[in-house]
Amino acid sequence: MTGTDSFSDARLLASALRWWEDAGVDVLVGDDAEPWLGRAASLAPAENPVSPTPQGQAAPQAGVSPAAPVAAPFALPETLEALLDWVMSDPRVPEGGPSALRVRPFGTPGAPLMIVTDMPELTDADSGQLMSGPVGQLFDAMLAAMGHDRNSVYCIPLCPGRPPTGRLPNSALKDLGDLARHHIALAEPKAVWLLGQATSRAVIGADSTASLDKIGQNINHFRGNVPCIASLHPRLLLQAPQRKASVWKDMQVLIGELN
Repeated sequence: MTGTDSFSDARLLASALRWWEDAGVDVLVGDDAEPWLGRAASLAPAENPVSPTPQGQAAPQAGVSPAAPVAAPFALPETLEALLDWVMSDPRVPEGGPSALRVRPFGTPGAPLMIVTDMPELTDADSGQLMSGPVGQLFDAMLAAMGHDRNSVYCIPLCPGRPPTGRLPNSALKDLGDLARHHIALAEPKAVWLLGQATSRAVIGADSTASLDKIGQNINHFRGNVPCIASLHPRLLLQAPQRKASVWKDMQVLIGELN
């Protein structure tokens, strides 16, 4: 098989995955319950209790496979350093993928401005840096227009890995949003900039990237709340430069929040 054949097969696979997701099938479905993120699922209906065996154990119902062991619920790490280590290695991170392909945040934790992007770009895993390539060049120009650079902000990915389809499934957004809000609470920024529709839906529960009124939006977390702005992603602005004007207005609101 040539390199061209491999690339073609990968594109066909990604296209098929996107088709199933658009059809509403965005998770694997099987006969047995799966303890996703420690959530238990019971196979025995309440109205058909099982009878105990003489040894005091429940006898399995005919035709029903025993449920897989359920992982105990876990608490997210309570320090920023421990959270970063967990995000970069734990298999329970939704859509995280292989730890070797995950991309770390950049910047200064505790900076006044915290930025949340949806996922790494195609070139990020190879470059070892979040927001690389043409998207990163535009992003750097946007930071400069606000009087910032990569060292004066703190930028994290909503998901540390990039799904094969290049899209985050809706089924993962709630858990990724919980993780991002926990991260925000530990970093304690003065304002948060959410980049992309998926990021906005995950963190604040709605797509506010096209909202005309961005003032008064907040992210609630366990330590309080912080003002936020949701904008179109630089990735989209490369495809639709005419929409840069609306994002510049968002950036001006952010500057006001920080000042």
